[in-house]
Amino acid sequence: MSLKIKKVGVIGAGVMGATIAAHMANVGLPTVLLDIVPPKMPDPLAKKGVSEDSPVFRNYFAQNGLQGALKSKPASFYVPENASLITTGNLEDNFDLLAGCDWIIEVVVELLDIKKDLLARIDKVRAPKAVVTTNTSGISVAAMSEHLSPEFQEHFLGTHFFNPPRYMKLFEIIPGPKTKPEVIDGMAQFAENVLGKGVVFAKDTPNFIANRIGVFGMCYLNQLIDEMGLSFEGADALTGTVLGRPKMASYRLADLVGLDTLGHVADNVFDGCPDDEKREAFQPPEWFKKMLANGWLGNKTKQGFYKRAKTPEGKKETLVLDRETMEYRPKNKVKFASLEAAKQAPGSKGKLKAMYYAKDKAGEFTFRHMTEGLIYAANRIPEIADDIVNIDNAMKWGFNWKMGPFEAWDALGLAKSVEAMKAAGYTVPAWVEEMMAAGIESFYKKENGELYYYDIPGKQYKLVEMSPEIILLPSLKDRNKTVMENKGSSLIDLGDGVLCLEFHSKMNSMGQDIITMCEKAADKVEEEGWEGLVVANHGTNFSVGANLMLVLFTAQEEEWDELDWMIKKFQDAFMRLKYCSKPVVSAPHQMALGGGCEICLASDRVVAAAESYVGLVEVGVGVIPAGGGTKELLLRNTHERVFKIEKGGLYPKQVYLLPFVARAFETIAMAKVATSAPEAVKMGIFRNTDKVVVNADYRIKKAKDNVLAMSMAGYTPPRPIDNIRVLGRDAMGVFNYALYNMHKAGFVTDHDINVATEVARVLTGGNVLPDTEVSEQYILDLEREAFLKLCGMPQTQARMAHMLKTGKPLRN
Repeated sequence: MSLKIKKVGVIGAGVMGATIAAHMANVGLPTVLLDIVPPKMPDPLAKKGVSEDSPVFRNYFAQNGLQGALKSKPASFYVPENASLITTGNLEDNFDLLAGCDWIIEVVVELLDIKKDLLARIDKVRAPKAVVTTNTSGISVAAMSEHLSPEFQEHFLGTHFFNPPRYMKLFEIIPGPKTKPEVIDGMAQFAENVLGKGVVFAKDTPNFIANRIGVFGMCYLNQLIDEMGLSFEGADALTGTVLGRPKMASYRLADLVGLDTLGHVADNVFDGCPDDEKREAFQPPEWFKKMLANGWLGNKTKQGFYKRAKTPEGKKETLVLDRETMEYRPKNKVKFASLEAAKQAPGSKGKLKAMYYAKDKAGEFTFRHMTEGLIYAANRIPEIADDIVNIDNAMKWGFNWKMGPFEAWDALGLAKSVEAMKAAGYTVPAWVEEMMAAGIESFYKKENGELYYYDIPGKQYKLVEMSPEIILLPSLKDRNKTVMENKGSSLIDLGDGVLCLEFHSKMNSMGQDIITMCEKAADKVEEEGWEGLVVANHGTNFSVGANLMLVLFTAQEEEWDELDWMIKKFQDAFMRLKYCSKPVVSAPHQMALGGGCEICLASDRVVAAAESYVGLVEVGVGVIPAGGGTKELLLRNTHERVFKIEKGGLYPKQVYLLPFVARAFETIAMAKVATSAPEAVKMGIFRNTDKVVVNADYRIKKAKDNVLAMSMAGYTPPRPIDNIRVLGRDAMGVFNYALYNMHKAGFVTDHDINVATEVARVLTGGNVLPDTEVSEQYILDLEREAFLKLCGMPQTQARMAHMLKTGKPLRN
């Protein structure tokens, strides 16, 4: 069953409620956002003389929440215009607006009596069959609704978003005791298909799945660092990327979440789970209580476990709290032999194993920390979830872990790790012992490209169910669907006559392997009768651009002919895809920068994950886009938008190009990056005909569908363009004047002027007369010439070296 949700009501306009409303608007749903009437006139309104009868006063909290969502960083809206879909109001004057909503979400204060009273009011106005959910993270779903009508209870459940709702994939569904199965299934489908979420099914227990396990890990960590004498920065070094977890690790994450929130969630377990075998771990240590008493709550109070401060020289530095003195000090360098060795281990699994089995202090810490977490998770089945898949997904989607607890346990080696646990005196859960005694050696296994998990009640493996909208390239490879491959890329058969060009180089940076495969892919689909080509991968990022190290090395060696050949190969490969006789559809996600953006620009169509960060950022390393990106931005802003006017008389014969060229110049010269796929459309990087997919897992299947649709419709490839009208040399004066003023005002550096001048020269067509018509190849030659010229400058080489060393741009 799929729920028909066309309008949403959100009650509670705090940070969470307002940003949930923002995400509803992001996916095109008109949304009502309500909050209470302020108990007294806010000072800003009093100064303006606003009366208490005015909607400006009465809707103040809701409107303030909406404005907060508009100003939030990271942005809550894909584009600010989406806020127009949100109607604000208050719970006294506008409560009847909820009658027209298909889904009503309460996000009010975490007090049971307040929630029960509010739900009783909703019960009186909601439309029949309208779904009502709570976003609580700790209060019992059953206790909230037991006093309400049977029909209400059948359509009531918990839907727990993680903060921030736009970005966090996890969506926990917590059925009530009387929730209809079709409502549960319908909400799961809606969350996955429309909201783009990853759904897990939780039991109605305190903190549900992710927070129950995640907060236990944090609470046990507090205990462990005291026992072992580790600092906060030491614990963060050992619980971050080396374990396949975010760089933010543990205590920096706690600062982001807020120590008050962390304490509240821990209290939920301590108060609500008297039978939890680790209940005492949820009691905060004394130093944590002192931090709460001091108001050191993390980022919201500008100090927690860490804080930013100025050195005597005026530079900013990060300080860390010393638990012994309760004073802040500079961070110490964290050094452990096992940590350094683990960093060199291959892949996340290799790093995890290296740390877990290490014999120094860091290894002991990792062993104890991981073991407690793994056993705790195993003991929570079936208390908080029915199977290991829901727990693993909750931790991956809610805390951005690369591996859930049971996937990590498999990575450690089940038999070897259990032996080590027992030797250290730990008690392994009975069901794990029983599983191993039956000869089952892992929680998951792969067969014929499909993933299976160990089902505890059935005592056998069961297939991990997968949406038909999801295509997994590793699964296809396991089924021998690889058509061709090299070190950096592969061609994979997606079925139905569609090939996929996959990148798998380091950070998916584009080097010779990928460029060669682009040309071979175009040859393959044309010569062997394939329907078309998808360009996609499952990397952390779609592509961060060209191999900068190779470019810098070649420039430093002054191998200019070699560098010219390399850039020409980039251009030719992307032009080959652009004019392929079969449709080419790119499916970017996360970062698609530089060359990653250019391959999208060369495609017939883009099917982008909504969370795509797209831009031509080459000026940051002192060059210009030279894989066709500058040319394509010029075409999209002029040739595809501005047409010759044939009429005479009062009308000019040509549309004035400068404003359109200036738009392309600003995008490239300022290295603008779209922070969502809809914004990429708004900026003119993507076309209005390109598609946006909210659920990133669906993009490869949707891209394949687009290839097939274009093919079935009778695809006709575009023809090379030889009539691009350019402004010519006269327009360079306009750009030079603007750059001069920016330089005099201190907005740009000397080398910024060098780079921006080359951008302008290419976009205006070089040394030609105004309104000259040139070809694509002519613009590509200008791109390549400018790129080589800039690579020869010491300032550009310094920028490249600095980016490679620090990951940050250099302004020189």
